[in-house]
Amino acid sequence: MLPRPLAHTNPEDPSWPLDDLPRPSEYGVPLSRVAAGAIRLESARRDISQEDLAELLGRSRSAISQRFTGKVAWSLDDLGAIAAAFGCPVDDLLDDGSQRGRR
Repeated sequence: MLPRPLAHTNPEDPSWPLDDLPRPSEYGVPLSRVAAGAIRLESARRDISQEDLAELLGRSRSAISQRFTGKVAWSLDDLGAIAAAFGCPVDDLLDDGSQRGRR
């Protein structure tokens, strides 16, 4: 659940700002799947194996495999550690490419 802004404490209030946010289904692909795909792609580009990521994150190779396939979502801490290891911002791991060129 997102924290409520201090100026708006009642979600029944017509000026409740979260009404303008897209619902999760409006994103198209779940962010957990986007992250799984981006991490698989970047791992392959950098020749980093699941075993390497498992060691980096202190997880089993099986746990990494579940995250690569999208069966289990990556944690924010994992995304931060992977982004640091890849030398990229975390948001690169959450970009499905649909917004490229729109900024």
